[in-house]
Amino acid sequence: MKPPLLFQQYQAAFNAYLRDPEQQVQQSGINTERLGIYREIVFNNFFTSVSACFPVLLSILGKRRLSQLTRCCFNSHHFASPLFADIPSAFVDYVQTLDLAKQDLPSFTAQLAHYEWVELYVAKLPDKERLTSPGAAVHQASDLAESFLQLAPAHMLLQYDYPVHQLSKKHVKLAASPAYLLVFRKADFDITFIELNAVTYDLLQRINSEQRPVNYHLTRLAQEILPDSPLQTVFDFGLQTLYTLYLQLAFVQNDS
Repeated sequence: MKPPLLFQQYQAAFNAYLRDPEQQVQQSGINTERLGIYREIVFNNFFTSVSACFPVLLSILGKRRLSQLTRCCFNSHHFASPLFADIPSAFVDYVQTLDLAKQDLPSFTAQLAHYEWVELYVAKLPDKERLTSPGAAVHQASDLAESFLQLAPAHMLLQYDYPVHQLSKKHVKLAASPAYLLVFRKADFDITFIELNAVTYDLLQRINSEQRPVNYHLTRLAQEILPDSPLQTVFDFGLQTLYTLYLQLAFVQNDS
């Protein structure tokens, strides 16, 4: 006679069966039909969380293909959180592990999933600093030259191999090309996406990683990235670009 399972063991076995009944043993004393209904309810809730967070991926793959991919994630992925709000993050992690060609998925699948998830992630980031109101101390682009800038606390600088922000059901055959994006949350909790070029992306990384005045970063940028360009041209471009972002509340200002 088998010894009785401890509750934690029973719970783990029950969970394993719900996720993958073909590979697991059903626990005794449970009605098979009811268990099947319960399993579909759990999966449908799981799929609802995925499809809501990844509408572009859903439109490209179609409901059946995304459902199959979601079920594979549901069956096999290790989840670090029991919260439904964390399902999209787990799905992104799962897709990153796949051999996309072997799974017959578009080569941009993992990066598109990450891009669509970013909005949810930035929305939940802590915001410990207040954004500086534009115009209070800065009236034109040149006023930023001596400033110490820092990107809004709730932000992400993103680099992809595909123009994921241009993908849609009607535009799936886009050639691979680098895409640079800034995503940040404003004081009113609006999430803003801004497309960058490679030079601006590099400049923002420099500003965010080292607290130095803007003119220092522009000088280094000119020396290391744009040595063939006149220094004044680099300064004019950089200051105007940063001023545009400043007016959109992409920065906090730290003159201390």
